[in-house]
Amino acid sequence: MAPLIHLSKIRRHSKPLLLLAVVCLVCTACSTTAPTSKVLFEDPRGTVLLKTIPDRSFQTSHPISLEPALFAKILKGIEIQDQEHGLQKMLAGPSSSVPVFSEDQIRFLAPLLAEGLRKATPDQCVEYRVQTTSKGSALESSTTETTAGSLYTYGVSLYFSLTQYRYAPTRTDTKNLAHGRLPDSTGLVNRVLIFTPGAAQRSEGFHRPTGVASTDKYLAIDYQLLQQTSLPTPPTEQASPQVERAAPPTRQPLAGARPPDAQSDSLAQRDAEIHTLKDLVVKKDLEMETLRQELQSVRKQLDSQTTKPNSQKRKPLPPSKPQ
Repeated sequence: MAPLIHLSKIRRHSKPLLLLAVVCLVCTACSTTAPTSKVLFEDPRGTVLLKTIPDRSFQTSHPISLEPALFAKILKGIEIQDQEHGLQKMLAGPSSSVPVFSEDQIRFLAPLLAEGLRKATPDQCVEYRVQTTSKGSALESSTTETTAGSLYTYGVSLYFSLTQYRYAPTRTDTKNLAHGRLPDSTGLVNRVLIFTPGAAQRSEGFHRPTGVASTDKYLAIDYQLLQQTSLPTPPTEQASPQVERAAPPTRQPLAGARPPDAQSDSLAQRDAEIHTLKDLVVKKDLEMETLRQELQSVRKQLDSQTTKPNSQKRKPLPPSKPQ
């Protein structure tokens, strides 16, 4: 009996040991798993991070180097529009679109998104989140609005998604309940994204990973087309000094100085007007020369017609006969 009792003790004590070994293996596996996101920047204004795409078959064109000025132009061109249906659309007509991002948000996001795409790997996308807090009044508390989404590049297109737009939980839920609708945690229901200029918005099927939310709004933007046009100067905190409008047009600018766009357009328009006036003067000169030649021709014809009758009147006298 002694050996049997000893064996039963071993079996009884082996169960906790086996359970402990399994827990250790699970903890080791969790600790060695690669993180799915990496924060690039975070402060009260918002967050920008790199996120691993769960879809293993999905690939992007990262890393890629794009200028912050290009991202400023892209963010400025993204607009959102309410999508009316049925009788509401017939009565009210199409609603006007509004920019998704404010100037402050564009200044914050543009350099960070450019940095994110430079550091992203082919299996990563760049996620962003911006927050704006408005101060409350004596009767209302402060409200924080959240706009979030992601972006990645594939081929010559930049795919931009919006997962939340100016979402404020308390305000949104109250508004939806008042209209008898379900709570909307995205702020995107019955809304559509558009891009300006429209020529850069691609209309073919979206190259997107599987498993994304059906409420997400996507845009495909031809960033190469935008690069071919003049890029805006990144906004700065201090305004550049204005060039005097009273300066004569023939005055040469200082070395390294660039005139404002408005003055350049004015000078170009003035040059075009001068060329147009010169063309008109040349055209008038040609018309005057043609008219002068026609007058000379008419004068010669008149002179020839007055000469012929005189010659006919002055006939020579017949010779006299001798007597």
